[in-house]
Amino acid sequence: MVDEFDVAQALRGGIPDRARAWAFVRDFAAAWAEPLADGAGTRAEELERAEEMLGLTLPTALREAYSLHGTRHDLTGNQDSLLRPSELFVHDEFGGVLVFRSENQGCAFWGVRLRDLGQDDPPVFVQSRDGWVRYLERVSLACRARTQRDAAWQRRTARQRLRTSRQPDSRAAESVRAGGVSRVPDVDGEGRVTRVLVFRAGEALAARRTE
Repeated sequence: MVDEFDVAQALRGGIPDRARAWAFVRDFAAAWAEPLADGAGTRAEELERAEEMLGLTLPTALREAYSLHGTRHDLTGNQDSLLRPSELFVHDEFGGVLVFRSENQGCAFWGVRLRDLGQDDPPVFVQSRDGWVRYLERVSLACRARTQRDAAWQRRTARQRLRTSRQPDSRAAESVRAGGVSRVPDVDGEGRVTRVLVFRAGEALAARRTE
């Protein structure tokens, strides 16, 4: 793990292309959880079967996202889950939307309009009370944003469970708040604090190693 990963610094200059988005995801995963290994991605055969089942071709950016971290539930499946390839479906509203992400209770969906599937990195829309509205301008941006938020959600809920469990090191259950920012100790299997995760309003801000 890197000694420190600052989200604001990593996003400085924006995310101009897919390569920058995937680089952020790799660095973020290494700092907040575990580095992305070769087996973290969805197999190409699964994506091909999904395309055959749906009768369409996935946008390049969506294929790359699945190939990068499609099997890492800790990064993609805590709150607004990335659907497995076999779960992809076309919503018939809004002229047809390929849905690839769902809120954990099925209350909202994220997807790409069928008419945009020919683009390498098309815009993403989210279903809301007002119908389908634009979420972000590119699939790669949406995957970057949801990975950051989903990982933060997973760590936050893990800390909540930790507060009600017994740990060898009581520091592991402490969360320090100042100015709306939470600094939450992260622990290994033996209860030793190995890093501090920094949040604001549920968003991941930084990870700092303590060893």
